[in-house]
Amino acid sequence: MVKSRITAAIWPWGTDTREQMETAAAAVSKIGYEQFESVKAAIYAFDLDIKAYKEVLERYNLNPASFYFHIPEKEKEAEVFVNLEKELEFIAELGVKRICLQATYGRPTVMDKANLDYELDVVGRFAEKSKAFGITCNIHPHHNTWVMYENEIDNILGNLGSDIIKFAPDTAHLVAGNCDPVSVISKYIDRVNFTHFKDIKNADVKSEGLATAGMEVYSNFCELGDGCVDFAAVFALLKEHGYDGPLCEELDQAPISNEESAANNFKFILENY
Repeated sequence: MVKSRITAAIWPWGTDTREQMETAAAAVSKIGYEQFESVKAAIYAFDLDIKAYKEVLERYNLNPASFYFHIPEKEKEAEVFVNLEKELEFIAELGVKRICLQATYGRPTVMDKANLDYELDVVGRFAEKSKAFGITCNIHPHHNTWVMYENEIDNILGNLGSDIIKFAPDTAHLVAGNCDPVSVISKYIDRVNFTHFKDIKNADVKSEGLATAGMEVYSNFCELGDGCVDFAAVFALLKEHGYDGPLCEELDQAPISNEESAANNFKFILENY
């Protein structure tokens, strides 16, 4: 049961071409993964050709567990909604029932009430759109976004009902946001609908440029078990409360190769969850 839930984040292989997706699919399938998470941008490598996308899935016996969406800077917020219905229709046709949503990119000088209200509105509108397609939206706290710290997570989950949005905690990004992963996950355990397992060497996060998908990468993110996250406590909490969703490993920059890190993370979850 645990093995079938272990999920590979495949965006590090690239999101621009079909060949990148196929390379990732071949690699994670060989390791033993049965499902994966990709990012919204990657579906455009297939020009929204659902038949071609499904052919790759069938060839490697893989299922998409989730797609990851980003809200751009406030000035570009409208861009996320331009083709959203078309994107959600594509994802729903694949049978995907969950998506993760990264909040508005970049930090304002002060996260005051006006900014909290703005983020609540844009996230709420996005989540309502996904709900209309039978897809659950999960807020994903992320470094250098408008949902990074615990009060910002509280703003979203405390003001939007569980019928509108749920929670996709990321263990490393919670640490980067000065949160205790066990405490925050425990607070919203009934809303956890997806998980990102990632380790981090320490909480002193330094940005080190941008990855091709537009996400910041950090030199102190690391393979599971090599950092400071208390995975024994996180895993015990999830199991105690009957969490039965995907167990998604993710590493922005692999120390040697994407394949090796995906294999090491798969083994870690299989042996420790």
